[in-house]
Amino acid sequence: MPCASAGSISPGARPTPNDRVDTPAAQESDQPCFALADHARILLPDLIAYRLGVRPGSTRSHAFALAPRLTLLTVDVSAEQCALEAVALALLAFTPKVVLAHANTVLLEVGASTRLFGGLRALIARVTSTVKGCGFTSRMGCAPTAWGAWLLAHARTRRVTRRVRIVKETTLVRVLDALPVSLVPSAESHGNVFEQIGCSTLADLRRLPRKGVARRFGQGILQWLAQAYGQAPDPREAFCAPASFEARLELQARVESAEALLFAARRLVLQLAGWLSAHHAAVSEFSLLLEHELAARNAPKTSTLKIAWAVPTRDADHVLWLLREKLNQTTLAAPVIEMKLFADKVSEHAPPSDTLFPMPTSDNESMAQLLERLSARLGAENVVQLVAREDHRPEAAMTVEPYQTVRDSKPKRAKKPKLAHVENAPDEAPDEAPNEAPEEAQETEADEPLQLPDRAVPSQPRPSWILETPQKLQLRNERPFYRRPLKLISRTERIEAGWWDGNGVQRDYYVASDDRGRMFWLYRERLSGAWFLHGFFG
Repeated sequence: MPCASAGSISPGARPTPNDRVDTPAAQESDQPCFALADHARILLPDLIAYRLGVRPGSTRSHAFALAPRLTLLTVDVSAEQCALEAVALALLAFTPKVVLAHANTVLLEVGASTRLFGGLRALIARVTSTVKGCGFTSRMGCAPTAWGAWLLAHARTRRVTRRVRIVKETTLVRVLDALPVSLVPSAESHGNVFEQIGCSTLADLRRLPRKGVARRFGQGILQWLAQAYGQAPDPREAFCAPASFEARLELQARVESAEALLFAARRLVLQLAGWLSAHHAAVSEFSLLLEHELAARNAPKTSTLKIAWAVPTRDADHVLWLLREKLNQTTLAAPVIEMKLFADKVSEHAPPSDTLFPMPTSDNESMAQLLERLSARLGAENVVQLVAREDHRPEAAMTVEPYQTVRDSKPKRAKKPKLAHVENAPDEAPDEAPNEAPEEAQETEADEPLQLPDRAVPSQPRPSWILETPQKLQLRNERPFYRRPLKLISRTERIEAGWWDGNGVQRDYYVASDDRGRMFWLYRERLSGAWFLHGFFG
């Protein structure tokens, strides 16, 4: 099983000697080109500069001689570190062990995650898709050791090997031996010393005398080889997610459409999903802060979008769907140049159980997500639900409110008092009189609270169809009449309520039926004596 996976992250594809040159250099010399450089040498040229002869390691003067219209870009170390941490935060959704390694590389411990994500190939595909969603390209490598995966990832970047995925430890030695020695992290500091001594591959380096290698290149390269081949432990400090989530993204260009913000906001949502997985949490509300360009004097500098839903989740696709619906209904006051995402309401989240038969909670979550999407698409005021109210008046016992999830809360039951079991008394009378009891027993009975039965008093049935406005009935032969004479078949149920809000009622309810067996729910006003029809039984 693989234990580590590494990806070399870069903003774009790096040109290599295998790239074909289809455009003449004379025509490309007039085109502007760019290259990343330090104070002395070129670090990374773009494709046009590479075709003109600019190579990594070339001096600045030599690069300008080959490409007169070359523009040099400086390295922003802090920005690169922030970008690498953002990718590591998003990759926490796949494994809790994420390590920031040398040369813009992220190491993942995936040995325990392959089965959860459907195998190694599916896991690598999802990791690649996540890195691409964060706005970067990646080259993946997988091996039983961390440095082995690092070597395969960088070997794929330079296109010096086709084998980038190793599962068995027996294959690791054979594949690493064929890699060029230029992949060693400390090779750049030694220049072309390895070529001068005839060492071209890692196998040649391993065959050299250990004392001579340690004396010329240092003891660290021997330790590095042992860790890469799995012959020595390689402890690493894992990347730790921050205690609270706050992600920031500076846009490359001013965005004037709210729909276009979704592409950039996807990076922030992926980081949020990784942060939630690392903290075993879920979110039910977040804020998207938009920094605007001051195009007009009265234009606001910032604006905030709040997105909330009922059931806490950490599914990035579901959050993106809700955000897209919110952005489709939003009009920007000014162009946006920066975005910030804050997690407002975070709660604990238990992952779904991977069982053969789905639990009832999974169906409830699916229904809740469907209603949340309907609320986001149609508006929260257009998706409603019936909610019971503590009111005896039938017309006020139910109300319509915007949809909100009803979480199952099981209140703690009070312990029932232990009641003595009373057996049937014998026929003969006891020696003491029944009204006489010891003084201690009388004091105990006086201190005990009154125990009421657990079962509620039975009430009359309620109809399935209640009229919005009660219909007044006529009386014929002192009997209520609705198409046919009605006969009362239940006892009286009196409801007197509503005096606190000015809509008090005083009614006597009955269940009635006609000669065809149809049943109705009636009531009589106590003050006026008028009869009303309030509902029908199915």
